[in-house]
Amino acid sequence: MNEGREERRRGPVDLAFPLRVAAGVLFSAIVVLTIAQVFFRFVLGSPLVWSEEVARACVVWVTFIGAAVVCWDGTHLNVDVVFQKIPHRFRGWARDFNAVVATVFLGAVVYYGLPLVAISNRHVVGSLNMPLSLIRVSGIVGAVLMILFIVLRRFYRRRVEKAVQGAAFDDSNDAI
Repeated sequence: MNEGREERRRGPVDLAFPLRVAAGVLFSAIVVLTIAQVFFRFVLGSPLVWSEEVARACVVWVTFIGAAVVCWDGTHLNVDVVFQKIPHRFRGWARDFNAVVATVFLGAVVYYGLPLVAISNRHVVGSLNMPLSLIRVSGIVGAVLMILFIVLRRFYRRRVEKAVQGAAFDDSNDAI
């Protein structure tokens, strides 16, 4: 019987964990590619023509994956100074407002970004001979993941706030 209560107290499953791993792998790839690029260019005198483009693609992907992760953590759209000035009873409304504004904006990114990804499918990335759309689709994937995590986070927060009901629940730095 107590096991169920303990399970609820531990917190939610970290849905962003696979994305954290992916971001770590991409970031590691950026570091390795950059070091290899410098080594080949300045030590061996024969630069890798593809490494800069792969590193740039990794930077774009890690940016949007990281943005989704921080949406799950509730720290993406957070201006502490402003949020802490809002009276406690209005913070729930401010969180809802932030979530709606972010979701609408991200929905527009997806809606207007899809045609751009389709157009960029006809273009290739320099030496990689890879469609440019494989890089640009990262914005769409990131925006969809951000919407998903913002919505799931709101449901999770409501569940936690109901479970705590007046007990000490520190939400001073959580704007979403």
